[in-house]
Amino acid sequence: MLSRIAMLGIIAFWAVMMAMLVRLETHPENTDILVVPVSYVARIVFKHGQQSLLTVREGEKPIGSVDLRPSTAASGGRSLGFSGSLAMQLPLASRHRLNFDGAVDLDSALRGLGFHVDLTMQEYHYRLSVKGDASRKTLACEVTQGGQRAFSQTLPMDATLGPALLQDLGIEPTALPMIAPAGISPPAVSARETQITLHGEQLEVYQVSVREGTAIEADFFVTELGQLVLAKTNFGYSLTTADYE
Repeated sequence: MLSRIAMLGIIAFWAVMMAMLVRLETHPENTDILVVPVSYVARIVFKHGQQSLLTVREGEKPIGSVDLRPSTAASGGRSLGFSGSLAMQLPLASRHRLNFDGAVDLDSALRGLGFHVDLTMQEYHYRLSVKGDASRKTLACEVTQGGQRAFSQTLPMDATLGPALLQDLGIEPTALPMIAPAGISPPAVSARETQITLHGEQLEVYQVSVREGTAIEADFFVTELGQLVLAKTNFGYSLTTADYE
């Protein structure tokens, strides 16, 4: 009797396992087995320090490039350097090239410490420099044109930042009443293991999804060595690594 119960238990166990495997193979998007913490993917990115060279596309048209450079300091801090250029369409004007360069700094627990970014448009001799300091909760902005400083201000990173910055730039804040609508929650970010095929090559990757409510705004695909190889957005833009083109 006991042997029969044990046999039935073993058969039931394997039946359940087989059902889970079949579900995993046929409908991987509907199972939580492959879900991983987003922090796990982030740590892989910094652990291996793989550079990602990406082509930016608007639809099918290449409009620029992005270079991502994760690194880890001896103290345990992390930094994500980035640079590149984009062909931007300005209102009532032709496309102009926007160059950017900067970095995001994190501590060993991946908490934000600060960032800096420089934006330049050579055609207009225009440069915007922005630096954020999380410890001081300040945002420093500087605008130069033709080598001359046109604007410089340090502002608190709080609810008054948007209106204060517009006021300092000579723009009436009430002209843009929806700068930071109340009740808007930050987007949800999740990660899972999956597979993608790029130019005939199948890759095991982590898919990091950014959701606003139930809608997916962007998907990022990161290899097991921490290299970003593909990104898709809900705005018509995508990024693809040059390694698989």
